[in-house]
This record gives sequence, structure tokens and C-alpha cells, in this order.
Amino acid sequence: MTRREVSPVRDDEGSSLTEIMVTMGIMSAVMVVFTGAILQVYRTVQATDTLTDAQAQLSVAFQRFDRHLRYASWINKPGVRHEGSADTWYVEFAGVKGEKCRQLRLELGPDPGSNSPIGQGLLQLLEWTPGSPPAPHTPGMTIASQVDTTNISRQTTPTGTKIAPFELHKADTKPYATAAEGSQFVPEFDRLRIRLSTKVAAGAAAIDIAFTALNTDRDTPDTNDCSEGRPT
Repeated sequence: MTRREVSPVRDDEGSSLTEIMVTMGIMSAVMVVFTGAILQVYRTVQATDTLTDAQAQLSVAFQRFDRHLRYASWINKPGVRHEGSADTWYVEFAGVKGEKCRQLRLELGPDPGSNSPIGQGLLQLLEWTPGSPPAPHTPGMTIASQVDTTNISRQTTPTGTKIAPFELHKADTKPYATAAEGSQFVPEFDRLRIRLSTKVAAGAAAIDIAFTALNTDRDTPDTNDCSEGRPT
């Protein structure tokens, strides 16, 4: 009796087109969800980074202001200089007797009606020896760039929603009211209010601080050696 060899059963049917389409559809849905999650994480990280950059610039500016303005012996009245299409806010102040004169300078950039990019300003700090101001157009030390200037007035008297970045509050005068001080608060020293905001991509940060000059009083004169030959 001859023994018949049995061949293994082969499955040559493969996958149907329907099965392949269903599989591809499921994979596409998974990839869409995965890609969307990756993009959301990327946007979140990018927004956090830009906000951190904006806050870091104001933090550096705050440290500079606090160091120099805290012991200032004189603060000049802020002003605006118009030169072509580039307007500039400025305010001078002096350290204790014998120290350097200083000027905060905020370059607003071109007018809104110009063809140049607008909305970004540059905040600089200039220093000089009393009586020997720097030459015109001398650049200062950059404190903060990408300052948002869209809501900053180009006049010493703000109009509408525009604000003044620098405001001097003389001793013995009522400053702006705050929740901490109250509307009847009368300072014993000169104070400089600074309002600035920075904008980096989608990130934005702002400060609104009044710095007290501890070496001033009600008898501090309006002029000083630092007011002679104001830098331009």
C-alpha cells in the first residue's frame, strides 16, 4: 500500500482591497491625531519661549532702572524730540553729586504713515560726565529692544488711548492713584513713572512702575548740570 504524502495547505488568498483601505484609513486617522498633537506642543513651546524673551527684556530694564533711579539726585522733565520720521522720548537724571549724568532714550521708530516697519522701539541708556555731553547721535547702551510702541504717544501730552512712557511726579504733588497708595498720597521725593511693553512674536509683557529718587526732596531744583547740553 502506497503511502500518500499530504501537502501543506497554502493560504494564497492574501488581503482584500477592502481590508487594505480600512487599514490605511485607520493609520491616516492615527497620523492626523499624532501630527496635531505634535504641532500643538510646538506652538505651546514657541509661545512660552517668546513670552519668556519679552519678560526677560523687561526684567533687564527693571534692574537698570532700579539701580540708577533709586539713588538719583535730580530728574528732568521728560520730553519728545521729532527728527524726520523717527520720534524719540527722553528723560535725564543725575546720580549723587560727582556721579555721571544719565539719559533714558526710547526711539519710537518711523511714523505710522511711513512705509518702514513700525511698532518696535529701542530703549537705550546714555552716560556722560556733567558738562561734557556726548556728541549728537551717539548711540547708548541698549537696555531693551522690540519695545511695543503702538500705544505710545508722540507728544508730551498723550491723547486718546496713547500713553507717555516717562512721567515725572515732583515731590509734594499728588501722583497717579494706585490701590496701594490711594489718591491722596503725597510723595516726599521725586518719582519717575515708566510704562513700557515688549512684544516678541506672540509673546508680550508690560511694566508700569514708579521709581522713587531717594536723593531728591521738595527743594530739588528744576535744572542741574546734567541739563546743560542735552544729548541729541
